Amino acid sequence: KEGCMNFYNLHLLHRYAKVVGHSQIKKMGMSDTEFMICTYLIGHFEASQDDVAEALKFDKATVARALSSLEKKGYVERSINSVNRRKYILSLTQMGKERIAEIADIYDVWIRKISSCLTEHEQRQFDEYCKRLLTASEELYKEIK
Repeated sequence: KEGCMNFYNLHLLHRYAKVVGHSQIKKMGMSDTEFMICTYLIGHFEASQDDVAEALKFDKATVARALSSLEKKGYVERSINSVNRRKYILSLTQMGKERIAEIADIYDVWIRKISSCLTEHEQRQFDEYCKRLLTASEELYKEIK
């Protein structure tokens, strides 16, 4: 429709990014979910399993399975939270940090490549539009949750 955003275009952008990213993530022996959790843990040092699930919008069972796999691979470790002994603090191991550092920027590289067809002004404008859409999406998410 004229004057209406096309969801299909957003879907295709997302799919292309996932295809490019997935091929590199798979080579590292990780799932997309494991990759997202590891990249989240890089910048969130006192994160719990619940924090990860909430931030990434994954259900708790998905996060639990991925964390179990990441622990077995030696990428993530859990330590008891000294404030709340029923919760665990998650952190990347040294091996996990090294492994994720090899591929952490795959989506940044992808977005730089595809956005090179836009001027710097258009890139900033697009980023601002995305932020506004994300805010509206988060508000709608809270309403239905």
